[in-house]
Amino acid sequence: MPLAHWFTYYGAVRPLLAAALVSAAALLVVGCSTGGQGSGTTASTTSPASAKPSASASPNSSPTAVNLAAPPAPSTSGQLRVRLRDAFPVQSSAFAIVVAAEAPDGSVFAAFGPQSNGSAVASANTAVYVVDGDGPVQVAEHPPIPVAALAADETYLYAACGKQIIEYARATGSIARTVTLAAPVRLMAAAAGKLWAVLGSLAGPGQVVEISPGSGTVTTVGTDAANVVNVAAGPLGLYYVESGGATIVRVNPNGTRLESSTNQTVSQQLSGPSAIQAISVIGNQLFVIHDAGQGLDSTSQTYDATTLAGPQTNAPGIAGSNHAVGTLAGPMDLSSPDGRGCSGKGCVGRYNLATGAITDAVTYPQSTHLGLLLGPYPAVIVFPASGRVYLDRIG
Repeated sequence: MPLAHWFTYYGAVRPLLAAALVSAAALLVVGCSTGGQGSGTTASTTSPASAKPSASASPNSSPTAVNLAAPPAPSTSGQLRVRLRDAFPVQSSAFAIVVAAEAPDGSVFAAFGPQSNGSAVASANTAVYVVDGDGPVQVAEHPPIPVAALAADETYLYAACGKQIIEYARATGSIARTVTLAAPVRLMAAAAGKLWAVLGSLAGPGQVVEISPGSGTVTTVGTDAANVVNVAAGPLGLYYVESGGATIVRVNPNGTRLESSTNQTVSQQLSGPSAIQAISVIGNQLFVIHDAGQGLDSTSQTYDATTLAGPQTNAPGIAGSNHAVGTLAGPMDLSSPDGRGCSGKGCVGRYNLATGAITDAVTYPQSTHLGLLLGPYPAVIVFPASGRVYLDRIG
């Protein structure tokens, strides 16, 4: 599930806040023209994060998929462990925002910004780092513009900036094309050979668009984007829940839509119109969360990813702790120390879709804040109490 994600870490004296909400005001960014440093190539490094060689391919070429060694497949049962730890050259005390995505081959891309930024946008001239397989942290791209969202597939790295999406050819690092959109990008997801983006303000009018990576063709596939703060993507397309929580939408890779009732009731006075959100595709199931009580409580549900029938299961949880993702190790989730997952410790482990339980977990000290959990090769971005932000590959 190569989705774009962001995380905000407010420091050890405040609780964890992890969500997929991006302020539209923070995304009103223009001027997304930049050169490439390479992303998804092999290169040695002599420093904590060296830049890859500059690409020689010209813009608008026809890139091919990268050919990288993926990380070893994680175990599907038994106790999980940290099998690789890579530190980013950013200090946990100085950086509070991470925008990240994982490609299907396991390459993890991440950009960081300081808490003073005041938004979920990495500042202009911030490096986009990459961890390919079991290699070191390197600089993939270094755009001189803010980075609001990232997504990646086998061929491209996508960086969203205001009304523009830059497609970087991962094999060379060059710009394949720049796509200009009708409104600022709020969310992105790549799967099934397509890129999808949610445009516009959170509460106002917006669009869901489908972008063909090979040509940059943009097709509007929805105008019901208000209050969509998270999307899920998988082999059958893009999923999201309409404002108010009554309807699940699946946008097929050919642009057609399938809609079905969530069969749930949202108290908009208590929870707001964005209470139900699609989170991830796990096997043949769509995983959604229903936050209630202004984020003080939540439940998770699953729906058939093909027919949207459901809910099939209903597990308890608390907001911020049941955002499970599909991985090669099975469903996995992270829980902050104030969650129910691991008895007062932060942890990353296997997630039971029916009960909400986390098992076989890797645990972290209470002072450590867990950022984003990514898949399909499970990896978590970690903010320790001091020192450098790092990536743990779990297996």
